[in-house]
Amino acid sequence: MGSDKLEKILPWLAVLVWLAVIFGLSAMEGHDIRPFNLFYFIERKAFHIIEYFILNFLLYWAFSRNISQKRALLFSSVLALLYASSDEWHQTFVFGRTGTPRDVAIDLIGIVLAAILILKFNQWKKK
Repeated sequence: MGSDKLEKILPWLAVLVWLAVIFGLSAMEGHDIRPFNLFYFIERKAFHIIEYFILNFLLYWAFSRNISQKRALLFSSVLALLYASSDEWHQTFVFGRTGTPRDVAIDLIGIVLAAILILKFNQWKKK
């Protein structure tokens, strides 16, 4: 495989691997019966933010190789949000798990943070 092909395929392979990681984590059965623990709750929700921050960044990387930066950022953010929604729906079918709009909103925080960082980086790069 030539380096040109690899450069085109690598970003999309990274996206597919990350989607599989998210899907795999969502498919894990939930059986957490311990009492509410604020630190554990914050830790789990922070991971949601990180997961979707990375997803938006990877999608942007893949899209931006073929289309404008603005379009790439729009497409990546919308696709990441759609995947977050489908992921929460997927969790409703997994024993011991629930899918909630609140978790989609938390995922959206990661998506927005990635978008802001990408915008700031692109502005800095233009200077």
